[in-house]
Amino acid sequence: MSVARAIQGAGAGFTIPSALALLTTTYPLGPERTFALSMFGGAACIGQTIGVLLGGVFDATIGWYWIFFVTAIISASLSVAGFFIISKVNDNPASADRRIDFFGVFLFMLGVVAVVFYLSESNTAGWGSAETLAPFIIGLASLATFVWWELRVEYPIMPFRIWKSRRFTSSVVVIICVTATYNTMIFYTSLTFQNVLHYTPINTALTYIVHGVGLVIGLYTVTRLFKYIRTKFIMGIGWVFIIASSIIFAQIVPTSTYWQLAFPAFIINCLGLSPTWMCCQVNAVADAKDEDQGVVGAIFNVAMQLGGPLGLAISTIMSQSKTPTGAEGEALMGGYSAAFYTYGVIGGVGLILALILASNQDPAEFSSEVLKKSEDLAVDVEAIGSSEIVEIKGQATSSLYSSSSNAPTVTEDEKN
Repeated sequence: MSVARAIQGAGAGFTIPSALALLTTTYPLGPERTFALSMFGGAACIGQTIGVLLGGVFDATIGWYWIFFVTAIISASLSVAGFFIISKVNDNPASADRRIDFFGVFLFMLGVVAVVFYLSESNTAGWGSAETLAPFIIGLASLATFVWWELRVEYPIMPFRIWKSRRFTSSVVVIICVTATYNTMIFYTSLTFQNVLHYTPINTALTYIVHGVGLVIGLYTVTRLFKYIRTKFIMGIGWVFIIASSIIFAQIVPTSTYWQLAFPAFIINCLGLSPTWMCCQVNAVADAKDEDQGVVGAIFNVAMQLGGPLGLAISTIMSQSKTPTGAEGEALMGGYSAAFYTYGVIGGVGLILALILASNQDPAEFSSEVLKKSEDLAVDVEAIGSSEIVEIKGQATSSLYSSSSNAPTVTEDEKN
């Protein structure tokens, strides 16, 4: 099982950063890229919702293991389709140094896998068990060696210049808290629905439809706010909603109905998760050069993967401390409530980190003033006769670039 999960993670490591890099190098920083990233996030939400629904349907009919067969079929189909659909316009091997830091890749992969294994398995094997502690120590040593190696190799897999961006650094840190709360919520709501409220697997799957749809709508809506409100403020409001949803989930009792507490909690969670997730994703890639987009996406994806097991590890410790030995059914709710409160506390940590680390200024391309000038210039060009459009376009473009260069920017000192 662990080997299969590792291979699955490797697949995600190849596909997600590559897809993110394709988007960010195709669309320039601004409204187009923001919209593309919102669609990217929306597709992930749709996939997650469909996966949960299929899992419930398969478990109630032909068997839960069929979800793996279906995943394999879909993955194979997309792999073949990718050769014909994905554009090769940027595939120019002669444009850059194509050497690969295989040793750095090995060190980083070993370190991350070992740390995630420790966080995932220590709940059952024990935090001080040799079975989990030994891999954890190896993982830390591997990551330390990776840092040492990357500082010396001529073609690092992770150039440390990317960490000079305050937007990227804060996004990586905050997204760990975001996925920690998200995975904890999904895991413990499913346990609550089945073990306490006694829902069937398919009914449990159906409860998440509102959350998946809400995230898609929320991600699209948030992108409309960027030109009016700073992303740091949007993230702060989002964290407040996430914390509020944890408190509502913790109030569930065996006599509660889905519509009384779980449904409004899912809605409120969507109002928080959409803006925090989207702000992190947009800011993570905002300052990166085209040649760094792939590695930035990869590190951001690793941070998302680390948040899940970290959140579950912490919440499980708190849940077990409040669960009586041998408890079943309704008696489990005390531990589940503790887990919900725990993800609320993690949300509080995320809020504090966002307020401290996030940049106080967004890129000029997010500015409503720059966007308005762009729209006004487009109107002016349209109003001129067709014989003068080419000349005016050149003047408009020059004027827009000039206004963008005069927009407030963040100096390196402010970033640090």
